[in-house]
Amino acid sequence: MSRSVRDLYMSLRGLISRAVVRDLDDTGANQTVTLDTHYGRTRGKVPVHFAFGFGSHVPHDGAVTAVVAAGGDHADPIALPPSNPSASRMGNLAEGETVLYDAVGQKIYLQGGKIVRVDAAEQMDVRIAGQSILTVDKDGASLTGTLKVSQDIIAQGDMTASGTVTGQKDVVGGGKSLKGHTHTSANSGSPTSPPL
Repeated sequence: MSRSVRDLYMSLRGLISRAVVRDLDDTGANQTVTLDTHYGRTRGKVPVHFAFGFGSHVPHDGAVTAVVAAGGDHADPIALPPSNPSASRMGNLAEGETVLYDAVGQKIYLQGGKIVRVDAAEQMDVRIAGQSILTVDKDGASLTGTLKVSQDIIAQGDMTASGTVTGQKDVVGGGKSLKGHTHTSANSGSPTSPPL
């Protein structure tokens, strides 16, 4: 190998290095990390470049990343999004599956076009314009706003309404139609029988 080819190889090889994350600052316009890139060599305030629309705060202990020398200048490093396999990693995915997860095992799991699964540790909260619209926890679900359903509702338990219950066609209770039931009575104006 000629000297010029060897020099080119070494220059290219030195553009990317592996680093251990020592600290992370997620408060500014750009997330930055403090890294150990080589033994005894620590770099601070290295910007992390995430894909647009995605962000994460990796647990520090055991976190690693790759560092790129922008334009070949080691004084201008850029860190790729750090990972931490020791803290949490979702594995055993089938081909085509995707998961978004955090350090405590919560996940949004896209299972090969069949299932979209959300696993929350305590609560799931859906917000619109900063206002909580749907909250789901181990005790049930709470919805703020009007619920519109285009098909039947089947309830296994009791239903309670603090307002008026309106049936456009009929209301049936205990097999008796509110609209079509009849009564018997001995005389006009006297007490009626239970609905027939």
